[in-house]
Amino acid sequence: MQTQPNRSATIRAMLLVLTGSIGMQIGAAISLSLFADLGAAGTSGLRMMLAAAIMLVLFRPKLRGRSRDEWLGIVLYGVAMAAMNLFLYQAIERIPLGVATTLDFLGPCMVAFLASRRLREGLLAIAAFAGVVLLAGFGGPFDTVGLLWGALAGVSFAGYTLLAPRIGKSEGGLQSVALSITVAAILTTPFSLPVITQVQPQQWGLLALSALVGTALAFSVDTIAGRLTSARILGVFFAFDPVMGTLVGVLFLGDVFTPAALAGILLVVLAGAGIVWSAGQRRAPDDETPAAAAGAATESLEIERKYEVPAETTIPAEAAFHAAGLGVGAVEVHQLRARYFDTADGALAAQGLAMRVREGGSDEGWHIKAKTPGGTRELHWPLADTMPAGLVSELRERIGDAATNVRPIAELNTERRIVRLTDASGAEVVELADDRVRATELRGDQPVARAWREWEAELLPGADERWLDAAGSVLEAAGAAPSLSTAKIARALGALVEVAMSKGASPETIAQLQEMDRIDRATARRLDS
Repeated sequence: MQTQPNRSATIRAMLLVLTGSIGMQIGAAISLSLFADLGAAGTSGLRMMLAAAIMLVLFRPKLRGRSRDEWLGIVLYGVAMAAMNLFLYQAIERIPLGVATTLDFLGPCMVAFLASRRLREGLLAIAAFAGVVLLAGFGGPFDTVGLLWGALAGVSFAGYTLLAPRIGKSEGGLQSVALSITVAAILTTPFSLPVITQVQPQQWGLLALSALVGTALAFSVDTIAGRLTSARILGVFFAFDPVMGTLVGVLFLGDVFTPAALAGILLVVLAGAGIVWSAGQRRAPDDETPAAAAGAATESLEIERKYEVPAETTIPAEAAFHAAGLGVGAVEVHQLRARYFDTADGALAAQGLAMRVREGGSDEGWHIKAKTPGGTRELHWPLADTMPAGLVSELRERIGDAATNVRPIAELNTERRIVRLTDASGAEVVELADDRVRATELRGDQPVARAWREWEAELLPGADERWLDAAGSVLEAAGAAPSLSTAKIARALGALVEVAMSKGASPETIAQLQEMDRIDRATARRLDS
């Protein structure tokens, strides 16, 4: 099955960070007019308070049903939000804005540099930092305390950079962001409450606008970007903040645009373009050594929907898809053989990971897959008789010494019929797979067989997600129903009920999943008889 390439996700992440940077700098420009009356820290605290109110009303986050780890991430993210704002404003009061901005960006820059997997990525991080230095400029008196505040702002920004992907890839999504901003608002109440009575009626409108675009919007899009990419990529993209700050200053605050600033902007833009280009690069097979092939993984994002379908149902006719604006390609048939692995105590499953080796199809090889709110992120290594060294390293990073204890837990044999759906221009937008699955659970004393049929509709690279909606409407009209199954391996292990219960599913959903597992076992017995 084809997957969304890393370059597409990286471009989307870059545009989101750019949007957040514009919002944050516009919010900062609005806030500057309030500093004289409310103080920098007071203005920051009031913005955070209003942003929390906006996010709580919009997303109404639930408090129950969250794990300790999820709450830890939410609280730490809120601490980073509060700290990086307060520390930066304290620095700006004592040292030149350019110095403070440079020290602030040093945090995400170091994240990008230290997490770089290749020399090219490290050089791009350095280029972005050099661009920020040119943008900021130096000069004016240096205050030791101010430099300390700037350094602390950078440390806080580094924490924010690391936590954005964690929160973005969690199931809580923007609800978690709302809670994090609320944590930040609570932490800044010592600065906001003393000045709340000093706010004039006309100033509340400015504070609300600044809170909306400079805090609520900026933090939300940064977190969504974190869902699409990694902290090391975000660390470079956050150089857009001082770039947008420079442009907002020139356009709205009367700042002078210098040749050094132009050179700095060009460096930051080139660093961002280099990251995007690098994200889609794949080493050519002729240049690839066996060691590199065994150790290096490609990364992708799958965006797909699963459907339950009766055994006798046929794929809808071409006319049904044409009515939805979709063309239908030729049918391809693949025989897929997959073996899934985990430790005896489910160390990979506990982290929301699935590991397999699969033969057959367009992406045969070794895989690690992780479900995220934005889709399924997958690391892929070429097919080999033994586990690739890069996969072993990845396992050790994820589950430590338990990596030596992974063993087969299930085998899946799938007959897959694929058709690719096209838009009016003929571009392929959705891959539709009709899967007939025979699974054998290998845990326990006796193997347990299950069998089922499902349809999968997957968004193809560069396609708009509305085509998934269009394809889904055709499939549901033909008798398919959105599946309650989260993944083939969970269904193969009969673990759907356990997963659903851990997420607080309703009794009706639990009962449906129990019946699904009963039918899967019965279907396997019938096929074996």
